[in-house]
Amino acid sequence: MMIHPPGTDTVRPSRTLIRPIPFESVAPGPVPGWRRIRVLVDGRAEGTVPGFSLAAGGLELPANFRGDPQQHPDSDTVLLFTAGGPVLTYHGEDLRFWSVQWPGDLLTIPRGTPYVVDVLSGHLGSTGYVVRSTGSLLDDNLARPDLDDRAAAMARTARENWEEWAPAPGRCTVVPFTSVAPVVTPQGHRIRPLVDGEPGGTTPGMRLSVGGLDVPGAFLAHPHHHPGTDVLVLPTECPAEGALTLHGQQLEHDAVQHSGDLLPIPAGREFAHTVQNLSLTEPIGRVYEFRSGPTVLCDNPRLPALLPIAERRGRAALERRHGVDAVAEHLRAANPRSRDPFPNRGAVLTTTPDAGRES
Repeated sequence: MMIHPPGTDTVRPSRTLIRPIPFESVAPGPVPGWRRIRVLVDGRAEGTVPGFSLAAGGLELPANFRGDPQQHPDSDTVLLFTAGGPVLTYHGEDLRFWSVQWPGDLLTIPRGTPYVVDVLSGHLGSTGYVVRSTGSLLDDNLARPDLDDRAAAMARTARENWEEWAPAPGRCTVVPFTSVAPVVTPQGHRIRPLVDGEPGGTTPGMRLSVGGLDVPGAFLAHPHHHPGTDVLVLPTECPAEGALTLHGQQLEHDAVQHSGDLLPIPAGREFAHTVQNLSLTEPIGRVYEFRSGPTVLCDNPRLPALLPIAERRGRAALERRHGVDAVAEHLRAANPRSRDPFPNRGAVLTTTPDAGRES
């Protein structure tokens, strides 16, 4: 969590870690390779989320921006652009490979890979996020000025011919959101393992992973925790009501996210959590879940003893926003044959028939 002391714009860490970090809550600052970006998640002692093992920054790259050649010897990188024109990344030891990203695509950059980001559009900049498998974006940065001339030459050629180029991926991988089929997890989510570093995964060897999911209207996930992995959740298409995360030993705390907010969830039982879509009908679309481990398909034990609390608190939150009658009517419409006043336990109030199945 980050808070602003009254009357100032200074950001300082809070004692409670599970709190949303809005994109604009941190002022841009200098970061090697990027000039200036918003350091949103920083795990250093003086950072926004002390002790966290993932780092994240908010990118606002102007039209025709080209970054400085850089590499990260011991940390993997994922780039996500959510708005703007196409972004070309040159990568490899002599920058001879290239990848094109459109909004919603992920680009994986394995540790030790030199790269340069180039915003191609002369009219639109690009907005997005960089996430790395390290505690801070200010650590593990190696400048590569020896590649400056090569980057300039690639950029000149790209501005004339990029639409005719066939991507040459090298060690980096572009992963569109819909390119991987979803699987059902113990939490009840249908998640797409977009970045999976396991030997049979989409990006073997990556130390961080990314899942993509859509959360149906009124859906409540099974309470769970992640014993060994830190998690960073980013919804990019959130209904106006937002996404409610109940968290804590007894799910006693609340955190409401909106589109573009990052939610850091540390590993451990004390950070048990579940998510409730606060819209009765609209899905939370294109949620990206970044993990500090190689796959999103492991380290997800359920906590069934917390399910009654989750159901009670999730339904109460819906009733506060929509009214008791509207929620009851939604329940009846979604579950016409059920006599249970709390149907679909563990995947509450969802119209998705198999959303509560376990893998």
